[in-house]
Amino acid sequence: MIGDRPAAPPAEPDATHSPKPLRDLIADSIREQVITGAIKPGRRIREDEIAQDHGVSRVPVREALQKLESEGYLTLTRYRGATVTMPSAERALQAMEVRRGLEVMAARLAARARGGPAAAQLVRLVERGSRAVDERRYKAIPELVSRFHELVAVASGNPEIVQILALYRGKVDWMFSVDLEDRAEGSWDDHAAILEAILAGDEELAGRRMDEHTSKDEDACRRHVHQEGTAAPAAGRRARSTRTSTGGR
Repeated sequence: MIGDRPAAPPAEPDATHSPKPLRDLIADSIREQVITGAIKPGRRIREDEIAQDHGVSRVPVREALQKLESEGYLTLTRYRGATVTMPSAERALQAMEVRRGLEVMAARLAARARGGPAAAQLVRLVERGSRAVDERRYKAIPELVSRFHELVAVASGNPEIVQILALYRGKVDWMFSVDLEDRAEGSWDDHAAILEAILAGDEELAGRRMDEHTSKDEDACRRHVHQEGTAAPAAGRRARSTRTSTGGR
């Protein structure tokens, strides 16, 4: 067992039924536990333990660990094996810069399509978020924010952007957290303004508003680094009821 809860054991792969290779399912499980802090930085990850948890051989486990190393979540060393990486402030800010560029590109492409098939969902989502802010239901905001940015990526019509942005949002979730309550109202106003530009088909305005919005996240994280001198891994966060990560907030 890794983290504080047992892993859900996936069945052996079946090419006709499994949407993902087994190595990816295992990587997803470990990544989620790293992001949420169930597995803390510096923790050793044992291949045999994971294989037993999932009821599989070590081969897909080894492939999953290599995948997570390439994503920056784990460090693999000879004889010692895999350990959870301690994110540095420099790498965290670099990840945010990459994520911002992708978010801007997604917003511009989404505006070109005027929201495409995701337009109606985005409208309903912004309305839900506005009600949540008005009613001070801040616990509902993180999920809505995450969904908004996912839908903008989908609206871009580019599957590569969807996939890469999901990876970088996960990294930023892991590396940083900031107080939500002080930012919720202004942040959700930003989302409404971004959607307005997307639905109007104004690529330049949608990109500029997304850039301004995500720049605020970067500024908040830079202030955190200045105050704390390090990134804030999930293991050190308060409960998400009062805080959220800054993956496009």
